[in-house]
Amino acid sequence: MLNSKNFYNEVSDFYEKMIDFEKNLELRTSAYKNIFSEQGFIADIGCGIGLDSIALAKNRHIVSAFDPSPNMILKTIENAAKYNVDINTSVDSFDSISKNYFGMFDYVVAVGNTIAHLSPRDLKNAFYKIFKLLKPVGKAFLHILNYDLIIRDGRRINNIAARDGQIIIRFYDLNKTKVDFNILSFPVDQPKNFNLVTTTHYPHSKNVILSYLKNAGFYKIKLSKNFFGDKFEQKSSKDLFIEANRK
Repeated sequence: MLNSKNFYNEVSDFYEKMIDFEKNLELRTSAYKNIFSEQGFIADIGCGIGLDSIALAKNRHIVSAFDPSPNMILKTIENAAKYNVDINTSVDSFDSISKNYFGMFDYVVAVGNTIAHLSPRDLKNAFYKIFKLLKPVGKAFLHILNYDLIIRDGRRINNIAARDGQIIIRFYDLNKTKVDFNILSFPVDQPKNFNLVTTTHYPHSKNVILSYLKNAGFYKIKLSKNFFGDKFEQKSSKDLFIEANRK
């Protein structure tokens, strides 16, 4: 079992193959125009390979990208150069981001299921950290999978991707308090030459997230099922997106 830093160091070389980068970049670039209608300073926490950071930078925000994985930060830097955008980067997790950043950001994003890597205690602390990073009347935008649905229906397979001669399968081992998140990858013509990495996800519920956000001082909290603000349905929505405002 790997911690999130080592897990993403392991998968950084093929992470981009798991997703349709161009399609997702186009979607996010469009969506963020509405989510963050005014240009500002944005922290992208758990930036991964830089997908959201690039989308935000393309919308002319000033972006600081944080990730605990040095390899993922290197990928963010490479992708930022590829798309000709400027992004400030730092190898940091929620708990290690410096106090020097407090009050600097108009917006904070943590999407791509980033907060599922945090234990309940760490999640609570992360929301307090986000609150402190934001300027007054700033806004946070968060995402997590709807684990209530995943666990209830036993949806162990998250995704199967076949790109550039490689098969990549994301799947879960499920229980109520922790979820083992696995990525299995192998060449399509050499399935025995596989690589399997595993890390822990914490299946935070909607109610827990709402409670922790309110305790941290957030208000005007909006729940959606996608980037475009459609209503979240507990029993059927795969994803939970949260907009939360700082007073």
